[in-house]
Formats: sequence, C-alpha cells, structure tokens
Amino acid sequence: DQCALLGGPGRAHSPNAACRQRVPGPECLMVDLDRRGEVARAQMVESLRRLGVADEPVLEVMASVPRHRFVDRFWAVARGARWTARSVREFVVDEGCSDETLHLLHDVLVAVAIRGPIDEPVATSSISAPVIVASMLTEMALRHGLRVLEVGTGSGYNVALIAELVGDPSLVTTVEIDPTLVAETAPRLERLGYGAIYVIGGDGSEGVAERAPFDRVLATVGCVDIAPAWIDQLAGGGELLLPLEHGAMHPRVAVRKSEGGLHGRFVGRSGFVRIQGSQARHQIWPHQAPVRAHLRSEPLPSPLADALAPPDPGRAHWTQKLWDFDTYLGIRDRQAGIRDRRAATGPGLSDGTSLAMVRGRTVAVGGPEGGHLRDRLLTIGQQWVHLGCPGQGRYALVFTSRDDGPVPPDTPAGPWALDRIDYRQHVTLAP
Repeated sequence: DQCALLGGPGRAHSPNAACRQRVPGPECLMVDLDRRGEVARAQMVESLRRLGVADEPVLEVMASVPRHRFVDRFWAVARGARWTARSVREFVVDEGCSDETLHLLHDVLVAVAIRGPIDEPVATSSISAPVIVASMLTEMALRHGLRVLEVGTGSGYNVALIAELVGDPSLVTTVEIDPTLVAETAPRLERLGYGAIYVIGGDGSEGVAERAPFDRVLATVGCVDIAPAWIDQLAGGGELLLPLEHGAMHPRVAVRKSEGGLHGRFVGRSGFVRIQGSQARHQIWPHQAPVRAHLRSEPLPSPLADALAPPDPGRAHWTQKLWDFDTYLGIRDRQAGIRDRRAATGPGLSDGTSLAMVRGRTVAVGGPEGGHLRDRLLTIGQQWVHLGCPGQGRYALVFTSRDDGPVPPDTPAGPWALDRIDYRQHVTLAP
C-alpha cells in the first residue's frame, strides 16, 4: 500500500489519518497518480522500442521524466478520428483522472492539444506524440555539455528531456510566444527541478541573442522558413532541426552550418502546429483550406495507383509512398497541400475554388478548375513514378539567400528551388 510511506518524520511506517480511515487523502492520491504514470511511461517506452526507436539515452530520459506532470489538461480525439468541434474531448490530468486519460497522454502515436480555440479544428500549442519527441531528440544527437535553444516551450516536457540529455539545465534556453504558457510553464519547470532552464517569452524567430552561441537549435513548431537569427546564433558546425512547412506537411529538416553554407536533408515525416509571430503571415503554399465543392471520383492511372497502394489496405490510409509523393508534389507545385476533412485523402492540388486529390485508387475532382488540376496532378505523378518514386531521403537541400539571382528553370528531374521568406531552398535529387 503506497499510503503507508507517507508518514512524517518518525512515522515512516505509519499510515496517515486519511489512510487509516481507508479514505485516500491528497498525498495518497498523488502517489497513486505518479505510480500509474510510471506504469504508463514504461509501456510508452516499450512501444517506442517496438517502433524502432533505439537511442538508449533518449529512451532512458523518457522513462524517467514524468510526462503526466507537465500537462494539467489536454484536448484530443480518438486515434484515427478527425479533429472537429464534435469529436474533440477535454481530459483533466489530476489525482482522480482515469487510466484512459494517462494512456492517451502516453500513446506513442498521439499528439494532444494544450492550448487553442478548442471549438474549432485548430490548436495553437500541443504536446507532441512520444514517437516524434523521441525521433527529434535522436536526430539532434544531444550529448553532455551542448548549448541548446528550443523554439516553442509549450508544456515544458520536451525542454526537460533536453536538459537531462545535455546534463545541465543551465545550458538550455527555451522561448515561447504565448505569455499564458510562459506563466504556467516556468513555475512548473522550477517545481519539477528544472529551474535553471532559461525560459523567456517572445517571438521565437528572433532567437535569444544574449544566450548565444548555441550548438543546437530546435524548433517544435511548424516553420515557414529558417529564421536568420537562428543561423546567426548557431555556433560554427552547429545544427538546426526544424519542422519545415512543405504543402500541408511539416517534414523534419536537419540543417548544418559550416563555412560551405547551409546544407540540409529531410529526416522524417511529421505535422506540427503552425508557428505564430512574424512568420505566421506568410503562406508559401497558399491553398490549404478545404474546397466546398461536389467531388466526383475517377480511376487513378494504374502505374501511379500501384505505386501508392498501401501494402495492407486494412491499415491506415497514409503510407510511406503517399508521404513521398506529397513531398515531390510540394516541390513541383505551390498549389499542393489541400486536405479535405470530409474524407480520407492523399496528395492533392487546389487553387482555392477547385481541387484534385488522391483518394485510394481514385482521384477526387471538384470545382470549375478541377479537371485542369487533375491533369496537372497526374502529370506530376507520372514524373514521380518515372524517377523511381523517390522518398524524402533522396533529396539534398541547400539554403541560400533569396537575393542570389533568378530561380533556375523548373524541370521534372530537378534541381528545383523554393523561395521562402528569407531563404531559397535548393532541392537536388541524389542518385
């Protein structure tokens, strides 16, 4: 009985009054919550191992840092459901919370919202799915002594893990634009033993110059571009990891700063809450809102349909190949990125009034320009198949100033250039 351990000095083996009466008091309930949280964490780490996470230091800190202590309440939907005002539920994390709440918070594939207009299908801050947390910590290659800047403090859970991995919380800086989150998270970090982490409110795109240089910069929000301040504040040979907007996705991009410039690569698939602040007003792929038009389905040509077919039709619709095609589509056309919440969808194009999107072995078409968009989508799909259906790992990235002259001509096999806010992203298809 955990309650037997709660006596004061000289009473270490005597239950307190609430326990003697078999009525759990607040301390007993907190011990029970932590015990259940520990069980949920152990299951979370075992699930991460099964998914292929093999970085032992990362798994160790995720097993030890109490994820449930960083979230007072959250909003989520059942796995596989769409986020709508009707499907979202609020969960409170306290001594009386259910096992369902704890297991959902520790579900390795589920991100939960902790801030935002919950009556609409958006969120302004979330706590990332554990598999994304583990993947990004692994990709940062953290070790003792590194100085780290995190953009997007959120709940503080991720920055606590970073502090554990670098061995000294005073080496870690985190910036958050939401003042309410800063007011909640800074005391929480102090309370949980991470008070030496430097927490500051402000636009993360500006970095934190007074704490530079940093060996690593990590953004935990979906970014429109690399912020010049991050590069200025990054030490030579340092690395930047950010979810970089690409159509409606935010694939994770690792960028290394060297005398030869900024060289990067895609390192993983993901979708993040979009960044706030100075970057938020920019739309690189502008037509991402659903189109309210009647959709008709047409057969997808067999080469593309075969390439995109999931290995197991009974499993989730989104497969590796759909992400890979979506990446190529976003490189080739700024109309990429449409998502229609009414039905399971795949890669698509939209001009704001019309759309064409992959749906299983069909292409869904709607709106006055739907036929034109369908033809463009299928043409790009044929090019992707002809190139061997390249995945994200096939692309090499270089970032230069947008002032470096005109964009090179667009060709099916590259190289390609994507103008962002301050940087031009050059994309080359490697052999």
